[in-house]
Amino acid sequence: MHEYKINQYIKSSDYSKSPFRYPGGKFYALKHIIPFLDVVKHDEYREPFVGGGSVFFGKKKVESNWINDIEPEIINVYDQLSNDAKFIHFKDLFNNEIASKDRHKQVRDLSVNSELERAFKTYYLNRTSYSGIINKPAWGYKDGKSSPPENWKNFLLNANKKLQDVKVTNLDFEKVINAKSKSKDVLMYLDPPYFLADQKRAYTKSFELNDHNRLMKTLKNTKYKFCLSYDDCKEIRELYNWANIYEKSWLYNTANSNGESRMKGNELIITNYSVIL
Repeated sequence: MHEYKINQYIKSSDYSKSPFRYPGGKFYALKHIIPFLDVVKHDEYREPFVGGGSVFFGKKKVESNWINDIEPEIINVYDQLSNDAKFIHFKDLFNNEIASKDRHKQVRDLSVNSELERAFKTYYLNRTSYSGIINKPAWGYKDGKSSPPENWKNFLLNANKKLQDVKVTNLDFEKVINAKSKSKDVLMYLDPPYFLADQKRAYTKSFELNDHNRLMKTLKNTKYKFCLSYDDCKEIRELYNWANIYEKSWLYNTANSNGESRMKGNELIITNYSVIL
């Protein structure tokens, strides 16, 4: 069996950033995750659970790139960002925007009548809510720590550039994993909701035990290479005892809006290809 040798780790600060704040975001884990992706030759890349997209934005694009998520509000924002005709109008909605508790409540209670308005509401709440949570959002912007509204437009412009010619979908993960490809060199990175996560608070779509089992079975049968990140718990270790499991630890990007220190978590990187660390 071929073994891939991991390159020397790069600092997370050297990677491009996602425009989102996101519960469970992987920005501080990029130096651990991306080397697992870079060693595999591939000309098609898929992310069935893109979420905030830290890995997608940090990773170099290849010939064919596909991002997907079951969260319709997040994918609607990606759609506005990736479509130039829509993006022109979307970015201008943030001209002269402010971040305040009153404005947060106003946007949270806003009734939207179009995909454009939905995307504005989602992105504003993402940037100003605790940990970027858009499901039951709570005010979480902190002057001096949170990025101010005058910076948001640059985040969106950079994302628009990266999303050129990228396929964006709102599908069940199984459809993305099982989709046929003309390429023999397909690589997938998957970051599903963690097994022990408080999903009802962070996500609008729940991920139940059946979904974790379904994901495992789908990956066990795939002919494509995959790299999967999960929380380190006995249930996941048992589910993936047939794959390669690597122990890692990194800081969570979930508790930084109220002055708390980021917590360190024990994580697993799981692959169906072998690497030499």
